[in-house]
Amino acid sequence: MGVVGRTVQGVRALASSIAAGFRGVVTIMAFTESGWMRQFHLSKRVVVLSCLVLVLLIFGSTITLLSLVKGQYYLTRMRYLEQENRAMTSLLEGQAEQLSKLKLEMTKLKEFEESLRRVSGLGARPTPNP
Repeated sequence: MGVVGRTVQGVRALASSIAAGFRGVVTIMAFTESGWMRQFHLSKRVVVLSCLVLVLLIFGSTITLLSLVKGQYYLTRMRYLEQENRAMTSLLEGQAEQLSKLKLEMTKLKEFEESLRRVSGLGARPTPNP
């Protein structure tokens, strides 16, 4: 018997042991408050499938919870960035206002310089060559 034959035989043995595991009955004994005993009979297949469904539900709930946490993180981060954006916009508006005041002051200083040159008789200011 070659390697392939032994592998096939091993797979068959594994499959039959798994199938045998699903055969049979699980007996659950439950006691009531009055002391009576009740028995429930469930097949192993139902128990295994119930456990599988439970694991899948827990996995799905975990993924959903992680998505919710991630969404809250991004929402909080976006709010912070919007607040920072408003602060930067306000700062830029203030700087633009200061710049316009400085330009106005420069214009006044140039006019003052020209009037001083006229009064002192120095003439027009030479323009620099680029």
